[in-house]
Amino acid sequence: MHLDEIITAKRAAWSAPRAADAAARGRRHPVVPGSFAAALSGPDVSVIAEIKPKSPSKGDLLDPVLAVPTARQYVAGGAAAVSVLGDTPYFGGSPELVRTVAEHPDITVPVLFKDFLVDIRQVQLAHDSGADAVLVIVRAVDDALLRDLVQTAHGLGLGALVETFTQHEVDRALTAGARIVGINNRDLATFSVDLDNSARLRRDIPRGVLTVSESGLSGRPDIERIAAHGFDAALIGESLLSSPTPARQVRSYTGVPILEVAS
Repeated sequence: MHLDEIITAKRAAWSAPRAADAAARGRRHPVVPGSFAAALSGPDVSVIAEIKPKSPSKGDLLDPVLAVPTARQYVAGGAAAVSVLGDTPYFGGSPELVRTVAEHPDITVPVLFKDFLVDIRQVQLAHDSGADAVLVIVRAVDDALLRDLVQTAHGLGLGALVETFTQHEVDRALTAGARIVGINNRDLATFSVDLDNSARLRRDIPRGVLTVSESGLSGRPDIERIAAHGFDAALIGESLLSSPTPARQVRSYTGVPILEVAS
């Protein structure tokens, strides 16, 4: 299952008028504008820990009923934010799952709504599901929609983690007004992983823009590696989901100082 197939299916699902999603019953707590960016800002690499029930490449990863207990362990281990999959067909998440995690009183860190955004209405859905930020994948949209997704998120007080994989995509993200740029080490066309991708692209992102290395990070040496390139945060999923002690695993990734890198 490649990105193009997922995006085609997602566009088809959002092409017609939709009834209100079950999760979109009105947000139960106010947005704190800038909370996601603030969580990623600091002297050490911040950890965004992921709740991902399954993936096309790895199969089942986490029973959704364990989403809150797992997120609680992430927070206990020092995660700066929690990412929750909002996609159902391919990743086993849902807006309701995002809401369940985001609105649990023990989850005191910002929550990222992670889905394949192809429609402005999905940003509103993320907001209404209690999320503090959305993922926007540059490769999935044209420039006009990319800009609209980023600006709509900002207008609602949400952070926008704008995901890239190539230099051209980094340029598109910055042009669209991205304040947080993610660099994915996994090629979403083939699902192959290249940990050097973060290092190659990070140096051309200007100061003042937060940076997140995504995918394929599985140990403290990987965190130290991206810290040496000046990354502000790491988004980590499968290595945490496979751990019998998620809190301890998160803790092993924290406390890595970000090195000053010329830009």
